[in-house]
Amino acid sequence: MTTRQAESIRSPSDPLRLLPGIGETRARELAEAGVETVLDLLLHLPFRYEDRTRLLPIRDVTGDGRPVTVHGQVLSANLVRTRRPGFTIFEALIDDGSGTLRLVFFNQAYLGNWVRPGIEIFAYGEPVLGGSRRRGLVMENPQIEADTKDSDDLSAGRVVPIYRKLPGLPPRTRRKLVSHVLDSLEGKLPERLPEWVRAKFHLPPLLDSLREAHFPGSRGADPDPVPWEERRSPHLTRLILEEFLEFQISLAQRRQARESIRGPVLVASDETRSLLKSVLPFPLTGAQKRVIREIGQDFRSGRPMRRLLQGDVGSGKTIVSVLSAVLAARCGYQSALMAPTEILAEQHAGNIFRLLSGSQIRPALLTGRIKGRARSALLGALAAGEIDFLIGTHALLERPVEWKSLGLAVIDEQHRFGVAQRSVLTSRVLESGEHPHLLVLSATPIPRSLALTLYGDLDVSVLDEKPPGRSPIQTRVVPESERGRILEEIVEEVALGGQAYVVVPLIEESDHIEARAVEKHAEELRQAMKGLRIGVVHGRLSAEERESTMAAFARGQLDVLAATTVIEVGVDVPNASFLVVENAERFGLAQLHQLRGRVGRGDRPSKCVFLFGPNATGEARGRLAVLARTEDGFKVAEEDLQRRGPGDMLGTRQSGIPLFRVGDIVRDGKWIRAASETAREIVSRGEDGPLAVPCFIRAIAPAAE
Repeated sequence: MTTRQAESIRSPSDPLRLLPGIGETRARELAEAGVETVLDLLLHLPFRYEDRTRLLPIRDVTGDGRPVTVHGQVLSANLVRTRRPGFTIFEALIDDGSGTLRLVFFNQAYLGNWVRPGIEIFAYGEPVLGGSRRRGLVMENPQIEADTKDSDDLSAGRVVPIYRKLPGLPPRTRRKLVSHVLDSLEGKLPERLPEWVRAKFHLPPLLDSLREAHFPGSRGADPDPVPWEERRSPHLTRLILEEFLEFQISLAQRRQARESIRGPVLVASDETRSLLKSVLPFPLTGAQKRVIREIGQDFRSGRPMRRLLQGDVGSGKTIVSVLSAVLAARCGYQSALMAPTEILAEQHAGNIFRLLSGSQIRPALLTGRIKGRARSALLGALAAGEIDFLIGTHALLERPVEWKSLGLAVIDEQHRFGVAQRSVLTSRVLESGEHPHLLVLSATPIPRSLALTLYGDLDVSVLDEKPPGRSPIQTRVVPESERGRILEEIVEEVALGGQAYVVVPLIEESDHIEARAVEKHAEELRQAMKGLRIGVVHGRLSAEERESTMAAFARGQLDVLAATTVIEVGVDVPNASFLVVENAERFGLAQLHQLRGRVGRGDRPSKCVFLFGPNATGEARGRLAVLARTEDGFKVAEEDLQRRGPGDMLGTRQSGIPLFRVGDIVRDGKWIRAASETAREIVSRGEDGPLAVPCFIRAIAPAAE
């Protein structure tokens, strides 16, 4: 390596094409894989390590199952014929002067291109007696490296990093490049963390941590890879915390920026308090009272509220938002409630209209189905301030919707909206210069580590009690072979005055997916439960057909509703007391928990049965068992996060979750919490400058609002 090459790297932001052996073509390939700069390469950490420090003479090698490294000269190398088409065995015999060892490779015939008699190699693996060909001691499919005159000490005799593949970078080449980069950056990585943060968490310097991450033991630390694999190395902590801090700094800066923005001041008079009490259909739970106090503090602060309200299915989030809207109206401001579907918007509107009847608060509904003169009249009334509380879908965002004095925006099932959609409402500044308050609702409980990542710039309130009168739900997980018995139970439940949902994953039958289809299944239900009134709803029906069927079910004119997941949200039938989900293994835990929330909404004892098919895996059955153990949505969400990760758990890969390269929000939750608290202190001290420049995270996620 020339002096010019060694000096070519001046900062971690230098492009990879400056590295020796990385030309323009390879640099483009790596850029497509998300690796554009020197630091990008360093932040692609090993996913595991191999301890190749146990270098033994071949005579001392035993078949005890422990991996070892041996070094020897290749005596012979040849491809062995087999009777299985397409199956190859490549064998090499090596000698180190103390003995010989046979190496066997399956379906790796390409090794014959360079593993030839006379060369010296290192081999790492687990020697076994006999092996697949039962001829003495053998090492099957070992990791091998050529020992040449330009060999380095990065691939043998040490703890060796094992990376996920990057285009054009074989393992040996990659290790040499990473080592060269680390050497070149000596003294060129400025410290971004305040000294008090490093002292508080006992964090080593960044370059030391990067070197230890790739080559444990390089800085005199313990070369044992176990602390890395168990995520408890102080060097890994340094990298995780800095990455999380970088992200949380951006959120803390948004919070700080809001301190200079004015929001409507909403204070309840005695008359307003009396009105609020008259609106209530039932006594508030302790959790609802606590959350209302938290919202009240925000309303009185003079700054725009930005609050996430989490509550399990049926915990009473809607009444909290209605009371907030009533207070806003009494103070001269309008409110908006935006729902993701027309079904849910209309359900909300029906409930809100009933709650506010006789209150002099003027609610209205706006969806895509309201057209022509009715729409024009509604929009005119809104602009004139004659509507206090507008409920709708994304139609609320569209022109020419104009507000006279929007003071509160409520977003329901917020994860179903894009960030840009959520920001449209809160970006409407009043003539007074005030920005609307924002309350986002989630019936999908979000574990704290994930909430701090997705909504770190929001305050979080939790409704952790169900309103009185809600019945517990008995949940069972059974094989579909017991479907007949379950249908008999539905017949018995209907005879006692209840109603039932039967949920299936498909609208139509599929040749590719073994799952029941709703239309055909409804016919089977009619045959099996003759005399019962059975309706069908799914997403391909017209909105009118769907609404008509669901309304008939709500009025008790249907006994059983066969449906797809269109009933996941927005269906409130207190008399429904039995839910069956077919092919439950095909659904996520969060979705199943939401579906389960369709029952248990009244005072009838309720049952939920998850049927799984014959091909359901053990993992899938274990996942379903979580629901049988608990009705606590937060426990379900934690389990879902552990099993599936945040993107799949929320049902979308476009959920605004940053793609951390070092930290893992599932395994490193405590460091997200630490980073959130530390970031606020750093910003309050004015020490956020260095961390405000994205380094670990390519693009900071947009604001939750």
